[in-house]
Amino acid sequence: MSLSMSMSTNTPPARSNTLLDRLSRMILASPSRVSLALAALTFLVFLPTVNCDFVNWDDNSYVYENPRVLQGLSADGLRYAFTGTLYHSWAPLTVLSYLVDVSLFGVRPAGFHLTSVVLHAVTAGLLCVALCRMTGRVGASTAVAALFALHPLRVESVAWIAERKDVLSVLFLVLAMLAYEWYCRRPGVGRFSLVFVALLASLLSKATAVTLPGLLLLLDVWPLGRLSVPGIGVPVRGDGRPLPYPSRPWPVVLLEKLPLLALSVGFAFFQIVASQQVLVAGESLPLVSRRVPNAVYAFDWYLVKTIWPTDLHPAHTHFGVVHPLWLVALCGVGVLATVAIAVLSARRSPAVTVGLAWFAAALVPVIGLVPVGIQSHSDRFAYIPHIGLFIALVWGGLEILSRWPTRPWLPAAVLVAILVACVPLDRRQIAVWKDSETLWQHVLAIEPENAFACNNLAVALHEAGRSAEAIPYLKRSVTHMPQAELHRANLEKLEKMLLNTGTAAPHAAPPTP
Repeated sequence: MSLSMSMSTNTPPARSNTLLDRLSRMILASPSRVSLALAALTFLVFLPTVNCDFVNWDDNSYVYENPRVLQGLSADGLRYAFTGTLYHSWAPLTVLSYLVDVSLFGVRPAGFHLTSVVLHAVTAGLLCVALCRMTGRVGASTAVAALFALHPLRVESVAWIAERKDVLSVLFLVLAMLAYEWYCRRPGVGRFSLVFVALLASLLSKATAVTLPGLLLLLDVWPLGRLSVPGIGVPVRGDGRPLPYPSRPWPVVLLEKLPLLALSVGFAFFQIVASQQVLVAGESLPLVSRRVPNAVYAFDWYLVKTIWPTDLHPAHTHFGVVHPLWLVALCGVGVLATVAIAVLSARRSPAVTVGLAWFAAALVPVIGLVPVGIQSHSDRFAYIPHIGLFIALVWGGLEILSRWPTRPWLPAAVLVAILVACVPLDRRQIAVWKDSETLWQHVLAIEPENAFACNNLAVALHEAGRSAEAIPYLKRSVTHMPQAELHRANLEKLEKMLLNTGTAAPHAAPPTP
């Protein structure tokens, strides 16, 4: 970047460039300072979540209506954390974090939100450190960590208290990456045991980290360079130093992953079996005719929402919605195009190939192929996959810019512009999570026929003493999802209650939100 200074005619313009270059080198030479600054920025951006209330989707079962959690830290609470389940999901470290929050802050939602914000900010800073150590490129690593931390798709995981398991799990996943980088510099049983413990902690928070053994294998190819794969270029460190990670034969690298793989498979099996006990009608959908087309659609949905994060909400239900054939075909073209980009980039820019492979692999447990929940896709499911996608976008973008005569400050300017644009989007999405009524009104503004949102909004209105207003929403819920027995039971109970109290329910539905 060239700047002319008019403060002194005796100072040559070259001096200004020298000062700027020295300042840039000083900042980039200190990854710890950059990571701390990123963590602080992330904390400030998401801090408004402390003004949000609980919402009536899982927050009640996890926290404010859970008598074991409301006891705070106690012998009984600890026993419950490690032996009990939440919706047939075993997440003892997540429950333990709730117990700590209750002991520190009581049952006020602000304390729970503050903890989630701190965890997410720490994760952002640690991810920056991990990528800097692995790649030797402070600028690119900071860009990836910043985009990951401040993207609007993060709001759901951070602002939703019941999704504490997301931020806690990814924190331990990033710690596992740091431990693995340390192990790869000088392999040893003691160092590898830290990787195992970090993965275990991540899985004890949420089981979505089951793909970590495969993700670490991708890191072996790039940026660690421990594995040589035909057709994929050799990693080059940004600091100009040789790779500090001794190469290993394929059998050795695969063998060292076996303990991690066994741990992941065990948790995956438990989660799938446990979830089958709570699947409601419509969730056990045919694989070929429903789940595969949805997975193709969801893959492209995450790509599109990464670039254009609008109409975000947490309740994209997976109750047999059939996408038009032309839309599925178009999404299939998007998937094939992504694969083509990964293949064509392999030799010249292996970071793009590995990043896209990370994105796809990390989506496997949450893309709807496995029947473990009602969501066809959701913002929070992009938490781990986005790390790989942003690696591909940042390194690919820098590769493209390197082929054109551009100003050296242009990549930084583009990054700053994107992050500045993310902040108001984050704040607006955080406001959606203000309370239950605001959340479900937002969902219905996007999807007026969303039966799940209709039911939960009706529950929120009833709890606010506005039971008569809840009736039309329950009727809409039953109409759009006739198989939902819970919604029908809510409608019958509420109508009976209003009849007994002599309160007339409105016959006309309220205006569409």
